[in-house]
Amino acid sequence: MVRDWLYDQARLRPEHPALVAPDGAEITYAALERRVAKLCARLRSAGVAPGARVLALLPTGTALVELVHAAARAGVALAPVDPRATVDEALRAAAMVRPRVVVAAEGAAAAASAVAERYHSVSWVGGADDAPLGSLPCEVKPLDADTPRIDLAAPYTIVMTSGTSGRPRAVVLSAGNHLASARASAARLGVRADERWLACLPLHHVGGLALLLRAVVSGTTVVLQRGFSIDAVLDALRERRVTQLSVVPTMLRRLLAAPGAAPHGLRTLLLGGARAELALVRDARAAGWPVAPTYGMTEACSQVATARPCDDVPHEGFVGRPLDGTQVRVRREDGTLAAPGEVGDLEISGPTIAAAVLDESGRAQPLAPDGWLRTADRGALDADGCLTVLGRADDVIVTGGENVAPEEVEGVLLEHPAIADAGVAGVPDPEWGQAVCAWIVPRDGTAPSLEELRAACARRLARHKLPRRVIVTDVLPRTASGKLRRRALVAALDSAGAS
Repeated sequence: MVRDWLYDQARLRPEHPALVAPDGAEITYAALERRVAKLCARLRSAGVAPGARVLALLPTGTALVELVHAAARAGVALAPVDPRATVDEALRAAAMVRPRVVVAAEGAAAAASAVAERYHSVSWVGGADDAPLGSLPCEVKPLDADTPRIDLAAPYTIVMTSGTSGRPRAVVLSAGNHLASARASAARLGVRADERWLACLPLHHVGGLALLLRAVVSGTTVVLQRGFSIDAVLDALRERRVTQLSVVPTMLRRLLAAPGAAPHGLRTLLLGGARAELALVRDARAAGWPVAPTYGMTEACSQVATARPCDDVPHEGFVGRPLDGTQVRVRREDGTLAAPGEVGDLEISGPTIAAAVLDESGRAQPLAPDGWLRTADRGALDADGCLTVLGRADDVIVTGGENVAPEEVEGVLLEHPAIADAGVAGVPDPEWGQAVCAWIVPRDGTAPSLEELRAACARRLARHKLPRRVIVTDVLPRTASGKLRRRALVAALDSAGAS
């Protein structure tokens, strides 16, 4: 058990801003503590006992932040789910979570009602932000009364994976996982008393959720932004003294393309969620953006390895050393450990690794029984212990007996001046087994031909890696965290071929 970190910050820095709401209102640590204490009391008065689960269908805003802290204080595991989820999607999440309470914004009322009816849950539904939580007419003990504590071993959040390789999984993260992640991130990136982290990633994903915990553990400020908007990000950098920012590669590309975009006082731009091509990192750094490439996953409570803005990024997929306390090893197909520089399957161990995932009946299943998480990613460790991530093992294209990493081909395609976005996947081919297929979004509406692309890529890629098919599209299917949904690309192609 440890003292509740929000409670501690309310005593240490009562007038320091904990949050800047989407409407610009600042909420101090003392004010946030009062709100959280009241909400915690309401959860208890509603009969939500320690060990229960709460499912939230709330947009980024103060209500969701309050619920994150109040649920932990009440000993309840919070499962934040995309507030745009359909009824079927919400029910699939609820099948794993088995919530005692469902909290939703008005726009998610239908999904919340369906979940509440199916699982006999208490449902609180209200307006876009604060209304679902309402006000609680009860006495709340002052700050110097009984000190609230958090059980580090207890489930803190239940976070859905992005589901790029299948249905999302419900990952159970403990308070200890979150605390270890927050401390290791601060040790790698540094933290100042006036730090302000802009939250423009969805808070129902681990990348957005993790920064809330980093801030409260360090006593710094989170600037909330409802969704990603170029103008809103640039305004926050200019007017709200933002010093840290988390984005995915697609977002960074849009920032670089925005006229007059400048990093202002930004100290760290944490770039993750999907693999970033080397050219993007170098172009951004050359323009003054302090890019810190990172590799992480929900099962590891966000960051696994991160290169600092001052670290050299020598090649594609480089993400620096694992964070303090995190161990990474690389295994060959035969199960033996790979040598430095040798590519293999990545395995991760450390205090940030989740102990369990929930199955479709809500039962916890061990995630890493021996302490090592087997990922679906491939990479290599160099002699200095720095990690390079090459992509997911199940995304590898096998064409004519040769392995092709789609991320490598995408990186080369994105260097073409006529291409704004690109995705690559393997498609069935009677001669080669699989063929390399590229989906491209033209920058100005005019797409290069297959022959032109193959000629341009031939300078950087071996012949078997060159696209054999090119499909022009207006947009690529991506998750909210920026990851390309390769299966959706191939499925759409199969559907079109069958129609």
